[in-house]
This record gives sequence, C-alpha cells and structure tokens, in this order.
Amino acid sequence: MVITLKIDNPDIEKELTHFVKQQKEVSVEALRNFLNSFQNKEKFDFKKKDPKKHSRKITYIDEENEDLSDVKPYAHIEDSGQYIHDLRRKRNR
Repeated sequence: MVITLKIDNPDIEKELTHFVKQQKEVSVEALRNFLNSFQNKEKFDFKKKDPKKHSRKITYIDEENEDLSDVKPYAHIEDSGQYIHDLRRKRNR
C-alpha cells in the first residue's frame, strides 16, 4: 500500500520524515494519530504493539473427520496457461 501526502508546511514535513524513519513501518492508524497531534499541538508518541501479546494461535477443529481426498481444486481447468492468460486479460480491461 502506498500513501501519497502533499504537505505544505516544512516543519510538519520534517517531523513526519523523522517519525517514519523512526518507526520503519507506519500503519494508517499511526499516520492518522500523527497528523491529528498537530491539531491538538501536543507531542505525538506512538508505540508499536508487541505481536507476541496481540496474536493468537488458530486452532482448527476436525469434528467430522471428512475424507477430502476426492476434492481437487481447479480440476476443471485443462490448460493452466490459457486459464491464467484469460484471467489476466479480464483483470487488465
């Protein structure tokens, strides 16, 4: 994702550049909070969330023990090259 900003104020531009270099990765929420801090005229401090604390393990429950050996995705496609070519042609229209 790329976000383009036009900033006419050199002070804000300098602080934003410093903020982005400090963070290395900037979320939309962090950027919004940074820009809102100028309206409130207060120092902005944004801390990244620790992924270990804010993540959880996904567990899959296999209650029915289904036999999925006969499931073959994209089995209806005979020529994969032509299929991809057609998909790209539809996307680029």
